[in-house]
Amino acid sequence: MEGNTGFFLLWSFVTSGMLTLFLLSMLIYWQSKQRVFLFYGLYNIFLFVYLATKIPYFFDEIYTQYITSRYGAFNYYIQIIYNSFLFLFYTEFLNFKKYFTGFNRFIIKYLWIQFFIASLLFIYSAISAKPNIFHDIYIFGFMPIITTITAYGLYISFKIPNKRRYFIIVGVLFYYFFGYIAIYKSSGIDYQPPPLTYYYIGIILESIIFMIGLGYWVKVLYLEKIKSQNNIIEQQIEKQRLKEAYQLELETKLSKQKKELKETLKKSESDRLQSITAAFEKEITLLKLESLRSQMNPHFIFNALNSIKVYFIENEKEKAIYYLNKFSKLIRKILESSRADSITLEEELDILKLYMSIENLRFQKKIDFTINIAPEVNVATIKTPALILQPFIENALWHGLSLQTENKEIEILVTNEKDIVKISIRDNGMGREMALERKSKKKYNKESLGLKFVNERLENFNKKNETKYSFKIIDLYDDKKNPTGTLIEFLLQ
Repeated sequence: MEGNTGFFLLWSFVTSGMLTLFLLSMLIYWQSKQRVFLFYGLYNIFLFVYLATKIPYFFDEIYTQYITSRYGAFNYYIQIIYNSFLFLFYTEFLNFKKYFTGFNRFIIKYLWIQFFIASLLFIYSAISAKPNIFHDIYIFGFMPIITTITAYGLYISFKIPNKRRYFIIVGVLFYYFFGYIAIYKSSGIDYQPPPLTYYYIGIILESIIFMIGLGYWVKVLYLEKIKSQNNIIEQQIEKQRLKEAYQLELETKLSKQKKELKETLKKSESDRLQSITAAFEKEITLLKLESLRSQMNPHFIFNALNSIKVYFIENEKEKAIYYLNKFSKLIRKILESSRADSITLEEELDILKLYMSIENLRFQKKIDFTINIAPEVNVATIKTPALILQPFIENALWHGLSLQTENKEIEILVTNEKDIVKISIRDNGMGREMALERKSKKKYNKESLGLKFVNERLENFNKKNETKYSFKIIDLYDDKKNPTGTLIEFLLQ
């Protein structure tokens, strides 16, 4: 066949390009599982096989023998195969399955039927040694049909609402334009330059445009992925905003209730007082639910509000306002601390003071609660998880001191030993052993999760802040082994 140096270099460039595009497409398909790269890779490898039979080193006699032999039909059979994969690449790249479902189904069926018929013809031609039969069917059957389907596909591609259609339209036009020039030139006498030169030019231009189009397609997929991730982030931010807005709304409601109570007391309107009291009854239900977030026992909020209500009923307005102020301040501090990962030890102790002042309503101020801080400890700089000490104070009240009639004591001592801050919480209650014994006699025992939650929160706090906070519980006994209370020791290091 053609043997000039320029034509050989052009053939070498095109075939090596087809092989390179095949390997690159398969690698991208293996990573992304996008079928568009699979179809484009298979088109390139079968086109490479077809061009391999056109190697310029073949002499005209050898090529003529190949074309006229019983296997000469392979020259047209391989063209049907790589053109089929090229068409599959078009439909996948343009997403015909989404925009033109019926036409896409028709294409798939047609390509399967075409492959089946072409396979039978190839086998028949090889057995009968009549390759001209396949040649005639290819020229007068396959070529007109696939050209007509391609023209219709290009026409409806203009309706696709994205820029990808332009890459296919321009690439296909170049491919078919130079392909038909090659067919036209091969039917003449003048073979300079060789007819396949035009086909190679069409393949080069088509490949450049398609690779640019695939790059654009990958870019669009990447931008869509980024957009999806941003949407998820925005949704999370919106959820956090709604959560904070809900917390603020609760705080605002409590402040509004306080203001309305003060106005009611000034006007001395009994009916107004009754309506506010009824509103407080409803608010108790809401506060029970919010107590999970504030980490307070719902019984505390219920009892505190009921104690304040008693003052209203007994017309002790000054005491009611005094304890209502303390209660609202305590709730505000709890809500504020729930928004932060940690608070200072000073803030933690202030919350406990407010908590005990409210609880003392129930115990009629019979609990001697003291906090002693060593001079060398700066509680304003020490960070702790919010309300980490409260469960132990609550246990001391409910299980250690609740049945004790007098001399009820809870002491908190903050010291510094060898650069380790120690918080000691001591009560003089009945002790854990007796409390467990009394609890076992009850018909219904509720599982206590307080210590489990404290352990989990300390573990998370230690991991996040690289600290070694820990605590231990010590049962206290006198010389006769009688229980004298409980001691909790927190080590902050």
